[in-house]
Amino acid sequence: MRTDEPSVPAGFWMPTEREARLLVQRAGGTPAFVYGRAALRAAVDRVRAASVSGAELYYSLKANPHPGVVTALASLVDGFDVCSTAELETALNAGMPAAKVLFTGPAKTRSEAAAALAAGVAVTVESPGQARLFAEVADGLGVAGRAVVRLNTPYPGRTPGSAPSPNQFGVAAEDLAEVVDVLRDSALSVDGLHLFFGSQYADAGVIGAARRAALERARDVEERFGLKLGLVSVGGGIALPWCAADPDVDWAGLEAASDEPQAWGDDGDRTVVCEYGRAIAGPAGVLLTTVLDVKTVGDRRYVVVDAGLNHLFVAGRLVAGGGRGEPLVRAVGPGRPGAPERAYVTGPLCSQLDVLAEDVPLPQVAAGDTLMFLGVGAYGPTFSPSGFLSRDKAGEIVH
Repeated sequence: MRTDEPSVPAGFWMPTEREARLLVQRAGGTPAFVYGRAALRAAVDRVRAASVSGAELYYSLKANPHPGVVTALASLVDGFDVCSTAELETALNAGMPAAKVLFTGPAKTRSEAAAALAAGVAVTVESPGQARLFAEVADGLGVAGRAVVRLNTPYPGRTPGSAPSPNQFGVAAEDLAEVVDVLRDSALSVDGLHLFFGSQYADAGVIGAARRAALERARDVEERFGLKLGLVSVGGGIALPWCAADPDVDWAGLEAASDEPQAWGDDGDRTVVCEYGRAIAGPAGVLLTTVLDVKTVGDRRYVVVDAGLNHLFVAGRLVAGGGRGEPLVRAVGPGRPGAPERAYVTGPLCSQLDVLAEDVPLPQVAAGDTLMFLGVGAYGPTFSPSGFLSRDKAGEIVH
């Protein structure tokens, strides 16, 4: 039985013992998420080097919309991707120009369409009905708008040769002509195409092939419909290896292949966008949590902490189960006397699902000690059922 801790992926921020203890005090106690500015900067540099050469980098706020994180990233990335009016306001308040904000999402209400068009940001169009909605709203507001048509793109398999998977996003090929006609008859210009190919890919060959296919498809659409596109978003797709069983990202392969899909166009009027969320925010976040109790039931050691799936849903059994392996959890400090042992880290909720880490190596700990989960800067509080059992929310600070 292994009792050694799995290695920390390159780029993941891990505060020192002193830093962690001071951050707990600064946050007013635990549970608390802490996001590191230096780690955010390093993550941006890393994904930029692994992106299409010359592409602009957009951050997707759905991964982590904390205002401090978004403000820190506003000067590091080239634009923001938002999926709600709340995210739209966060992006604009962080200082990102409206011309560099893209409002996405498979369904948009009339009020969301109005807010986006009134703010002057570009909007994705994902169906003929959505095209008509934006056309009507733009006409009612008396404003022009920039439409980026999202094309339905089956998600490629995780490894070369594996089968793609269908999804509900974007305009079906048979509906594209109708969407273009509706937009041409409206106050909106067809400014670009959005070809997102999925998330959590580690294989450089799969990512590179998806990028090339996206650019080839964009060129075909532009020629077929006589469009003059200003922007083509080819998504991001780079994985966050949060559990021990997750494959490592082939960063070297991505950097070596970054020049293969050449930048879109050669006249300076077109822009390729690579869009990332978890690959930027994920490595920069840690969750600090206090041990409330330690007990043994049968042959299992349970370490009960004050953080639960209501704070970190991605660690719960509903999401992280299925053999993904050991989440990256560490004790703050060297631990207490005694050899490390395997443990189950569980939360305070009255639910059998509230297991944050199953059968992971931990040093000896006791009530009052602090643990930290690494690589949790993405899909944390806003992805979690924070209202469950009406318990307190976790704190969040940027360091």
